[in-house]
Amino acid sequence: MPRIYRTMKRADDGLPVVEATARGLGVRVPPDKRSDIDIDGAGNVILNGRGMSVAEHWRHIFPGMIPARLDDGHNGARGSNELHCWRMGEGPFVVGPLADKLELIMKEYARKSGLVVPSGPMPVQAFQDALAATRGQWIEDES
Repeated sequence: MPRIYRTMKRADDGLPVVEATARGLGVRVPPDKRSDIDIDGAGNVILNGRGMSVAEHWRHIFPGMIPARLDDGHNGARGSNELHCWRMGEGPFVVGPLADKLELIMKEYARKSGLVVPSGPMPVQAFQDALAATRGQWIEDES
């Protein structure tokens, strides 16, 4: 399983918050103008290279999503300090299976960034549930 990083809020139990936002473990869906996925008329995720954003390391995440407390004077971190850096997996950051019903693909425009997408056709809620099922595998890592 590839090692991936994502910034998310921390829940009271010390694990990532599951929610359909850019700051949680989940994806934004239409009609949200900033949706992370597209869906068809039947409510299934369209497999078109869109999904939940992740990176090879938290240092490669957009600076506006890196907590400001991690600003080292060079990385431009300016995100909310309610965000925390999380990692999952141990393997190389390459395309392939990630977890049950999920896989990692690369973003075309940023070589150290990827997307977690469904491994096959599925309803939106099944995708959200598959993402939520990884919750216990995320480890907070701001090193």
